[in-house]
Amino acid sequence: MVLEKTNELVNRHVGGPTSRANSHHEGVNMISLKASSNWLVSVALIATLLINLLVQLLHAGPRIRAEAGSNLRLTREFVLKSIANIPETDNPVPPLQSLFANLGDLRHVEIKILGAKDPTPGHWSQLNHDRYHDLPEWFVKVAGAAPRVILIPLVRGTHDYGRVAIVSNPLDELEEIWSDMTWLASISVVATLMILIVVIFLIRFALSPFNALQAGLAELEAGRSGVKIPVRGASEFRNISNALNSLAATLDRVKNENKRLVSELIEVQDNERKEIGRDLHDEAGPCLFSIRAAVTALQDSVSQGVLDRDRVAHLSSIIDRSSTTLQLLFRGLLDRLRPKGLTELGLEPALRSLFATWELSHPEVALRLALPHDLSSLDKNTAFTAYRIVQEGVTNIFRHANADWGQVKLNFALGDVGAKETDADQDSEPRLEICIEDNGAGISDKPKMGMGLLGMRERVYALGGMFEVTKRSAGGTLVRALIPLVEDDEEE
Repeated sequence: MVLEKTNELVNRHVGGPTSRANSHHEGVNMISLKASSNWLVSVALIATLLINLLVQLLHAGPRIRAEAGSNLRLTREFVLKSIANIPETDNPVPPLQSLFANLGDLRHVEIKILGAKDPTPGHWSQLNHDRYHDLPEWFVKVAGAAPRVILIPLVRGTHDYGRVAIVSNPLDELEEIWSDMTWLASISVVATLMILIVVIFLIRFALSPFNALQAGLAELEAGRSGVKIPVRGASEFRNISNALNSLAATLDRVKNENKRLVSELIEVQDNERKEIGRDLHDEAGPCLFSIRAAVTALQDSVSQGVLDRDRVAHLSSIIDRSSTTLQLLFRGLLDRLRPKGLTELGLEPALRSLFATWELSHPEVALRLALPHDLSSLDKNTAFTAYRIVQEGVTNIFRHANADWGQVKLNFALGDVGAKETDADQDSEPRLEICIEDNGAGISDKPKMGMGLLGMRERVYALGGMFEVTKRSAGGTLVRALIPLVEDDEEE
């Protein structure tokens, strides 16, 4: 029973044949822990890379505007000083053009001399950006770094020579940012791949104890004995391995206990059959022989035609006594095999009838039956077990105790099964308590359980109860059994 419930739990939580089929069926739509861990790490690394690129993109506009403002201020001061150094009588355009041409390509700014009628550049596309062909236009637009223009008029007296336009050129800075981003993206992709490879191997190594756990569970499911899962890996795997090893040891112990119990129960059944056979041979045999001999004598008298009243009465008396003895014998055997009236009348009437029979057959022992509660609410299994315990316990008093007094008490109580009487006031499950005591020779300090006590113990254990045999303080033996009561819904 215990083994069946344990195997049921193992199949439920670990995976029996049904659960394995379900796991195989669900495996099509499920991702393994290793794959999900690898995907999780990959997504985290890619998300980190994208966040870094997004941060750089968001900072591109403020960075460019700050750089453009600084360059525009420096370039404006330079242009103003250059204009101031040109004599008032000269045309400032040629020397400024020569000066700006000698400066070459400036970073971040462009200086142009515009005529009085030339339009002011207002968009980056109006600048000369042919050398920025690798810079994506979408990136320039997303950065939002529009050019800033500063106009410085060229006026000598009443003559207007035009204007000097200082235009911030964001393309240089954007090109640097784009280069940094592409470089960072390339390095990050390579680093991500390397980290992912390392993480895959680490995850595979960290989850390797799963293989041992799976193999151990498969062995448990196959019913093998001596299963030992190696304890290694992280603390969680060690705890699981220790728990499964404990479960395997418990299963082995339960298997061995079941084998032992089956062997003992078979021995009990064989002894019971032998005892019934011995009773039939020792008691029924002589009775049948007497009946047959009496019938033969009657037949001889009838065949001879001589009927002696006294002889016929004597033979009839022999047949009657033998029949009565057989009837009592068979009634006793039937009571041992099936309690009389237990199913029809209930436990209490069956026990009282049993005690009435004992009072007639064993008047040398003063028996007392104490039933302070109504026992009609007991379920069938509990009532049958209680009857057998009382029957076997009192029979042991007759056979082995050499006592002149005995008492049987059935009582309802609250308390944990297996707890002491001092713990009965605790809030716990209800139970049926059976106490059988006598004032006989008592039991030894290290008793050897015979078949009677063994059968009583196994009946109680089968219902999840507790059974003990101890000495009474006043002398004699006390047999005590505690049987948990079954609720109505559990019984159904």
